Amino acid sequence: MPLIYNDNYEIHSDREMLSNEESVEHKVLEETLVAQIRIHGKVSNLPDAFAKLISIAGAHAAGSPIVIHHWGVNDEDGHDMDVCIPIKATVKGTGITTTTLPMKDAMTMVHRGLYSEIGRAYTKVTRHTYERGHPIAESTREVFHHFDANHPEETVVEIQTILHDWKHRFTSKLESVLGSEAKEEVLAPMNRLDIDTLADVRQKALCESLSILESKTNDEQQYEILSHCAHVFPVELIPPMRDLFRSTGNVDAVIEAMLSKGGYYPKLLRREGSIIYSEKGPANPTAYKEAKSDAERRRAYCFCPLIRDCINDAPKIFCNCAAGWPKQLWEGILERPLKIEIVQALTKGDNTCEFAIHLPPEIS
Repeated sequence: MPLIYNDNYEIHSDREMLSNEESVEHKVLEETLVAQIRIHGKVSNLPDAFAKLISIAGAHAAGSPIVIHHWGVNDEDGHDMDVCIPIKATVKGTGITTTTLPMKDAMTMVHRGLYSEIGRAYTKVTRHTYERGHPIAESTREVFHHFDANHPEETVVEIQTILHDWKHRFTSKLESVLGSEAKEEVLAPMNRLDIDTLADVRQKALCESLSILESKTNDEQQYEILSHCAHVFPVELIPPMRDLFRSTGNVDAVIEAMLSKGGYYPKLLRREGSIIYSEKGPANPTAYKEAKSDAERRRAYCFCPLIRDCINDAPKIFCNCAAGWPKQLWEGILERPLKIEIVQALTKGDNTCEFAIHLPPEIS
């Protein structure tokens, strides 16, 4: 019998009441040895992948299947997924790799019922996470505890929304650039927080830490530290553009290719001489369009739960973090260090965020 699931679920608005009785729980996901295959498709493709992995793992299987959704690598045929089965020991099979899923912090929730309705649970998890000021990583894990095509209403899936490790990245760069003593001073306001601290308190502490950082650093140090804290640009999207540049040596061809693609490639790009300008679109286009004030419009534009509700109070240096996103992409494509300049930023009082990627002289 074919799988009876709808892959095109929606995330509902925050105002919608959720009836799911499950609660959101923070978990530290331990390192897990898995057998893994990468597929590009939809949820309807998962049963075959599960069956292949379970068959090969045999007696070494040690848990329910795990799916890692790479939302940034998507098209009309679906998106990239790492389909995994926990194992006790290394296994071998065509197209299968043995790897270790790293330890991660996650906000989790169990969804019971039709997979087509899982968007409601994602809304609850996302809201819970953002209410505590935590940025969310680009990839999500789901653990399929029960997934029966004949009885889809009995599906049991644990959503594991991975938290972006912003503070860990911030801490490691602080120490390498400023040393341990200055690191502790900068981190002091943030070290008073815990995982459930609400967003307004977390944002105030971050602003305090950034003010201390600003007093101890120059522009170059601020960029080096904070750009390291950016979300991780999907690594799968870089090689195709890198290979295009290697074969053509033409940056304009790369820009044209990006603009024709979906996923997480930038949509607002233009080149003026030796500079590529990359502008972000709004995080919430509907709210941005319907905003009644500049404050509402800027909040709808901002992607970052760390400062979204305190944009006017956040030190201007914070948006060096956002500069790390185009930095990863363009340095990966051109295979050399680049200067990324913040042209416009919400923290500077602008209504948009725009970055200038300065091309080295040898690139035409």
